[in-house]
Amino acid sequence: MKIDSLILLLIVVAAVVVGWLIGKYRPAKKRKDPEDRFRGHYFRGLNYLLNEQQDKAIEVFLRLAEVNQDTVETHYALGNLFRRRGEVDRAIRCHQNIIAKPALTERQRTRALLELGEDYMRAGLLDRAERLFAELVENDAHTPSALRHLLDIYQQEKDWHKAISIAKQLSRTRQNSMGHIIANFYSVLAEESLAEARIDEAKAYLRQARQYNPESVRSCLLEARMAEQQQDFSKAADAYLDAYQHGNDYLPEILPALLRNLQAGGQEQKIHEYLDRFIEETHGITPVIARTRLYESEEGSQVAAAFLISFLREHPSVQGLAYLIDMNSTNQSADLPPGDLPGTLSKPMSDDSSNREILLELTHQLLKNQPVYRCKHCGFSGQQHQWQCPSCKRWDTTHRIRGVTGE
Repeated sequence: MKIDSLILLLIVVAAVVVGWLIGKYRPAKKRKDPEDRFRGHYFRGLNYLLNEQQDKAIEVFLRLAEVNQDTVETHYALGNLFRRRGEVDRAIRCHQNIIAKPALTERQRTRALLELGEDYMRAGLLDRAERLFAELVENDAHTPSALRHLLDIYQQEKDWHKAISIAKQLSRTRQNSMGHIIANFYSVLAEESLAEARIDEAKAYLRQARQYNPESVRSCLLEARMAEQQQDFSKAADAYLDAYQHGNDYLPEILPALLRNLQAGGQEQKIHEYLDRFIEETHGITPVIARTRLYESEEGSQVAAAFLISFLREHPSVQGLAYLIDMNSTNQSADLPPGDLPGTLSKPMSDDSSNREILLELTHQLLKNQPVYRCKHCGFSGQQHQWQCPSCKRWDTTHRIRGVTGE
């Protein structure tokens, strides 16, 4: 904070000195001892500074630094620094002061409007910020920036229809597509309609989502849910497979529902085929555990344990180890000859069930304290999947963490 204050004061003092020098040597019609007036205020500001009253010093220097064509950039910098420091009231006053000066160009004034809108957003005054940004868009001034801020506002307010309208405008002003973001907005609307049993409306929103992003995993999952609710299990299974095709990172979320619909639709024979394919393509522990369960129910615990151990030897996983310990505790026939277990389990487990319970509890505690999902853009991690990262607000960037303690 002291470094920021020092930088701020240096900027202010520089602005004051430059402004005074310009004012001193620029021809003027009338000046009543401006040098004496400047000197008095300047030394009063220095006195505040020497007494570590930085807030009062800043106020004095700001009053001295008149906004004009030569100092306006300094005032922008001051306002931005105030906002970054969390002193939003000062940032607002600084930018309002710029707007009030009639001698500035229209571009300088509209830039101050943009900065003031950002101040209002930082202060949580979204309605005021919205009006300023809408005015800038209407006047075609700083349009891309204003549209981005409006998009942020409507997302915060969950006004998805307005967000869609702004995103469409924004997509016309920039080269990169906004299709995947618009598809998410339509998907949110579809979820809301589905929750209120407005099926036709939900379907219409999903068609729009797929139009803007044909590879939207989220819309595929929604289509699958709708088909399952209507007991069209074959269609639901196909939709879950489409979701996997467009994003195999989502397999842990897709797999349980896919297996459920394959069984309900009488397609059990395809389960083995799909699980083998998923294991080969993703090397994830989720399909491996599902395959282990099948082996356990169809061929016995020893075959299931041997399959799981073979995978863990190549792809260590705490989740897989926990399942192996649990399986061993539940069914003693899963015990294997010495040397068959991977890593630290190369010796046969003790027959003491309390030892296995301790190991199982330790692995569960380890997994419990681990984040499950991580944003690929900013690194934010958490236990729940979010289509929009809570930290950086990017869409479709949060996926399962892979590795020994993850997927």
